[in-house]
Amino acid sequence: MVFNSYVFLFLFLPVVLVLFFILGRKNEQWAAYWLLFASLCYYVSWDYRYLPILLTSMLLNYAACSRILAVEQVRRRKIWLTAALVFNLLMLGYFKYANFFIATINGLTGKEMSLLTLLLPMGISFFTFTQIALLVDAYQGKIRALHLDKYLLLVSYFPYIVAGPILHHKDMLPQFSDKNNYRPTATNFAVGVTLFVFGAAKKLLIADNLVPLVDVAFTDSPQFLQAWLGVFAYTLQLYFDFSGYSDMAIGVSRLFGFQIPFNFNSPYKASSVSDFWLRWHISLSRFLRNYLYIPLGGNRNGQVARYRNLIVTMLLGGLWHGANWTFVIWGGLHGLYLCVQHGWQGLRRHKVESTSRLAAFSNRSLTFLAVMIAWCFFRAPNVSSAFKVLAGLGGMNGLSLGTDAQYLEYTVLALGTFIAFYMPNTNELILHLDSRFANTPDSFSILQVRWVPSLRWGVAVGVLLVFCLLTMEQTKDFIYAQF
Repeated sequence: MVFNSYVFLFLFLPVVLVLFFILGRKNEQWAAYWLLFASLCYYVSWDYRYLPILLTSMLLNYAACSRILAVEQVRRRKIWLTAALVFNLLMLGYFKYANFFIATINGLTGKEMSLLTLLLPMGISFFTFTQIALLVDAYQGKIRALHLDKYLLLVSYFPYIVAGPILHHKDMLPQFSDKNNYRPTATNFAVGVTLFVFGAAKKLLIADNLVPLVDVAFTDSPQFLQAWLGVFAYTLQLYFDFSGYSDMAIGVSRLFGFQIPFNFNSPYKASSVSDFWLRWHISLSRFLRNYLYIPLGGNRNGQVARYRNLIVTMLLGGLWHGANWTFVIWGGLHGLYLCVQHGWQGLRRHKVESTSRLAAFSNRSLTFLAVMIAWCFFRAPNVSSAFKVLAGLGGMNGLSLGTDAQYLEYTVLALGTFIAFYMPNTNELILHLDSRFANTPDSFSILQVRWVPSLRWGVAVGVLLVFCLLTMEQTKDFIYAQF
C-alpha cells in the first residue's frame, strides 16, 4: 500500500486520522497506541512476513538500549552496545547482502555456491539506522529514559518506514510525548495536504513520465545524444521520485501533528560535492557524518586520515543503498570527489575565492556534472552496463538521438529542469509556518514563490491533486523503496 494509491488516500489514511484525533481528545496515550497499531498494519500490508522481522528487531534493540541505560559500568554498557550493533549489522547483512557476498565469492573463486532464498524486509535499512543512532546516543548519555510504546512508534512510524527520511529520536520522541500534537489544527492540515500534493505531483507528473527517456539510455548501448538525454532525465527522475516521497511522508506526518525533518534542500543547486551532501538525502548524510565519519576520526588526524575516512564513509554509504557493486562504485566516486574537493581547497586556502556569477555558475555546473556522471552507476543494473552508458556519453556508440522518446517526455524533462534549477525547494515554500527551519538558506533567488494558506493556493493545490488522481493508476514504484 503506497502513498499514491486509492486505498491509502480514501481508506487507510482517513480512518487512521479520524480515530487518532477522536482518541486524542480522550487520552493521548490511546491515540499513540492506535497510531502504533496502524503503523504495524501499514507495514503488514506490504507482506505479512515482514512483521516478525520488524518486531524482533524492535524488541531486541529496545532490550539492549534499556540495559545500556540501566547499567552504570562503562565496560558493561559497551558490551551491550557492541552486542546490539553486531545484531543489527548481522541482520542487515543476512537479509540484504548475503547473496551479494555469495555471488562475489563465486565470481572470485569460480565456485558455484547456491544463492539463498531470502525475503528482503521493506525499509530494513531505514529502521535499522534509526535504531543504531538511538543505541549509540544512549551509550553516550544523550538519552536518560526510554518508554517501550514511544520506542516502538518511533521505529515503526508508517510515514517514514518504506523510504525514509531516517528518523532521529531527538526529533521525534519529544513530539510523541507532547499532548498538543494530539489535537488537530488548521495549520497542520493546510501544510500537510499541500506538502503531500506537491510530493505526489513530483512523483506522478514528473518522475514517472521521465522513465521512457531513462530506459532508452540504460538499455543496451546508447548513442551519444540518447545517453546524455537519458542520464540527465534519470538525474531529474531520481530527485523528483525520492524528494516526492519525502514530501509526501512529511505531509502525511504533519496531518497527525508530527514534523519529520525535510530531507532535501535544492541539491542540484549545490556549489560543491560537500554542499551537495548537505542538501541531498539530509537524514542519511547526518547519520553517516555523526555515526561513521566522526567516530572514524573525521578530519582530526591529518589530511591522509581525513581522505581515508571520507572514502570509507562514502563506500559504506553506497553499499547501504543496495547489494550491488554499482552502488559501491557510486559511493567510491563521491568519496573521491570529496577528496579532490578538499585537496583543491587546501591548495587554494590562501587565495581569495571569486564571488562572481561566472565562478558560481562554473562551480554549480561542475558539481552537477560530477553528480550526474556518478548516477550512471547508481541506475545501471551492473557495472558493464554502466560503462556502456559512459561510452555512450563519450560518443563511442554513435551520435544518433533515436526515435524512442515521445514529445511528452521532452516536455516533462523541460518542466522538471525548470523546477529543479529555478523553483524554490518545498521547504522554502512552507518556511514561514515552520519556525524550526527558519534558518534554511534561500539558495536560489531567480524566482520567488511564497506559499500561504489562501483560497488561491487552495484552488491550485486542488487542481494539482486532480491531475495526480487521474494518473495514479499508471504509477511506478518508488525508487528508494528497494533500499
